Amino acid sequence: MFKYPRSVAAGCLAGLSGTGITGFLLWQVTLFVMVLHVTPAEASGLVIWLSLGQIVGRFFCSWISDAMGRRASIALTCAIAGVAMSLAGYWNDLYLGGFSVFYLMIMVQQFFGSGSYSIIGPYMAEIWPSRLRASGMGLAYGAGNLGKFIGPAGLAVIAGSSNFVSPQVTADALIPAMNYFAAWYVLALIAVLFIGFETRGRTIDEIDSALTAKGPVAAPVKAPAV
Repeated sequence: MFKYPRSVAAGCLAGLSGTGITGFLLWQVTLFVMVLHVTPAEASGLVIWLSLGQIVGRFFCSWISDAMGRRASIALTCAIAGVAMSLAGYWNDLYLGGFSVFYLMIMVQQFFGSGSYSIIGPYMAEIWPSRLRASGMGLAYGAGNLGKFIGPAGLAVIAGSSNFVSPQVTADALIPAMNYFAAWYVLALIAVLFIGFETRGRTIDEIDSALTAKGPVAAPVKAPAV
C-alpha cells in the first residue's frame, strides 16, 4: 500500500476529518445545556433534530458527489462544516428572532460534516488499485477512527482537564475548542485538493492503469469522434 503515497495521504487525512464531528458529538448535550440554558432532556431533544438533519445531509452529499466530482464536493462540504463549526463558537450568544445562532451553525455543521462522509467513505476505496482496494480503505478508515481518541483528548487539553474521557469544558474554552474541531475539516480539504486526485467518471481499469504507471493521475483522454 505504501507504494502509493498519494492514496495513503489523501485517504488517511480525509478520514481524519471525522475528528471534528466525533469530538463534538461526545460533548453536545452538555454543551447545549451550558450555552442554550436548557434542561438535559430538552438538549437531548435538540440532538434528535440534528440527527435527522444528518440523514438528509447524507443523501444530499451523495448526490453532489456525482454532480460535482469527489474532490470538489469533499472540499465544499468540509469547508462549510469547518466554517460553521468555528462560527458556532464565536456566535454562541447571538439570537435571530429568538432562535439561537449557535444551534443554527451546529445544524449546518452536522448537515455537511456528517454528509461529507457519504463522499469520503467511497473515495477512500476509489483511490486504490483494485487489488489493494479493501486493504487501502481499511487503512484510511482506521486512520480516520483515530479521531474518536484525538477529538476528546484534544478537547481535554484545551479545557485544561485531566479527564480525557469526559472533559468538563467551560465557556472560556468554547471558542478554541470549536476552532480545534474545525481545523480537522481544513486538513481534509487541503488533502483532497493538493494530494488527492479525481475519480468521478473513471473506470476501475483507468484508475489502475494510472496508479500502476506511477505517473500523475490525470483525467482520462477521450478519443476524438469520427
